[in-house]
Amino acid sequence: MSADGSATAEGDLERTPFAHLFVYAVEHRLTGALILLEPTGAEHTVRIVRGLPVKVRPSDGYARFGEILLEERLITAEILADALATRGLLGDVLLLSGCLDAATLDWLAQVQFVRRMVHLFELPPETRYRYFDSLDVLADWGGDPARVDPLALLWAGLREHGERSTRLERTLERIEGVPLRVHPALEPGRFGLGEGELAVIDMLQSAAPTLAGLIRSGVAPEPIVRKLIYALALTRYLDFGKGMPLGAEPSSSVPPASAASLSLGRMQLRATLHREGAAAPDPAGDGERAPVIGRGRRRDRVSSEPSPASTVARVSPLGGGSLSAAVAAELASAAGIDGGRAPREPSGTDRDRDAWGSPAPADEGTSGGSSIPEEP
Repeated sequence: MSADGSATAEGDLERTPFAHLFVYAVEHRLTGALILLEPTGAEHTVRIVRGLPVKVRPSDGYARFGEILLEERLITAEILADALATRGLLGDVLLLSGCLDAATLDWLAQVQFVRRMVHLFELPPETRYRYFDSLDVLADWGGDPARVDPLALLWAGLREHGERSTRLERTLERIEGVPLRVHPALEPGRFGLGEGELAVIDMLQSAAPTLAGLIRSGVAPEPIVRKLIYALALTRYLDFGKGMPLGAEPSSSVPPASAASLSLGRMQLRATLHREGAAAPDPAGDGERAPVIGRGRRRDRVSSEPSPASTVARVSPLGGGSLSAAVAAELASAAGIDGGRAPREPSGTDRDRDAWGSPAPADEGTSGGSSIPEEP
């Protein structure tokens, strides 16, 4: 199947913000390719495996590996220039030369992945998306698949760019006067929350305030409060007595993560043993890295799919969260805020509430696929 063929679903970020695409994929455990095309022509490809984003390739070179290394002062500009001049994979060249060790490279690759995923949350509303179910893309591109918990990845994106979501205000309006309680299954560590954000959770657990009361309390800056409540609503960790939050199944074995787990810190570098045959040819200046094969790991990759219980050192493991097509209606029903409102004429996406992989009529002006269900 080619990305040039008919998409399973397509639409734009004006109607379906990236955060909603993200949680929809997690909830429905999709496997395929999500391609986002900006108005400028920049194209970003995300590989999704069983609902988890595991690779992302931006066409604009955002967050290149070499740039991160220079930013964190892990190497000098001269070392970077010399490494790129070898026309080998940057990570392997630095590994072979003893400038970085395998653990550092593996960690930095996860940091690069997080930064590139967070960047997708700030794409303009005019950005078009296409989803291709079961399309195997990026399997042999870059390093090993990332293993980052989607709850922390979602919050990292919303914390930085939540205001770009066209659904944030609508979601908050629906629960504006409702006492807010968090679901008992909430594990704050899985979201990678900071100190001020944890204070918001503590207040929700102890007092069940309204959104306005929470903002007036000054427990955290208003933008953070609003984005965090939005994230909790998307993932159903606001408890309205309607179903379990995503990622809270009894079988979940993903441990909590530290609050600083998505931050890139300083570290002491040391020389390491060279890895034979690591410097495979690659276009000069690509700035990407090859898979880092640690001791005791097989060189032949049996599967690129992440293990459900796998974790990555220094990067928070993540688990799921989603706002399904019915969640917003459930929130409104639980709060009793829809009675008396005149019903609106359903849009094309309101009438079509099938999953990405389900055959359904295309929206007006689109062809070859259905759009993501639009929450009311």
